[in-house]
Amino acid sequence: MCSRYSFNLTTIDLRFLGIDDDFSPSPTQHIAPGQHVWLVRLNCCNAPELAQAKWGLVPSWLTDFSRAQINARMETAASSRMFARAWRSRRCLLLADSYYQWYLAPNKRRQLWRIKARDRTLLLMAGLWERYPVDQTLSFDSCAVLTMPALAPLRLIAQRMPVLLTPDQAVRWLFGAANELDDFAASLADFAFQSQQIVLG
Repeated sequence: MCSRYSFNLTTIDLRFLGIDDDFSPSPTQHIAPGQHVWLVRLNCCNAPELAQAKWGLVPSWLTDFSRAQINARMETAASSRMFARAWRSRRCLLLADSYYQWYLAPNKRRQLWRIKARDRTLLLMAGLWERYPVDQTLSFDSCAVLTMPALAPLRLIAQRMPVLLTPDQAVRWLFGAANELDDFAASLADFAFQSQQIVLG
């Protein structure tokens, strides 16, 4: 599960996605469900664009917003009523530089860990987004992070992790290419992760 992450990079180069505009977001140390987050999606002309959406996916048919989902399981999202439409036509990339994970230590105390790239580069998390029509003139966008079984080095902390994409995979994901869970895991086999325990006051 991914329920917190950070986006502390002040200058982002997204030219590999076809986005040439300079992007200098405000650093955010703790991003939580319900906040508006930065993502890349395809616009109405099928071109990648930067956008913001509320974290917690709300499909157009949902009436109970307490059921909004922050995560979608990679293994089942394509066939889930909650995510199937977004899987087919509303994929996105959530931008981050790390994510947080709670770990229950043997002494039953909870520890907070931060996982990031060792070189502190951009993390591209596979996601889905939806648009909820409030009325005929007003709507809002929402999103969810896809998750997968954690890789072996991270399994000591948690059983699941966000689906992290290489730049090539990110392009294919956005444009709707078929994706296999094994392909994602294989591409991350040599990924240089860094994990850091956060000391809470």
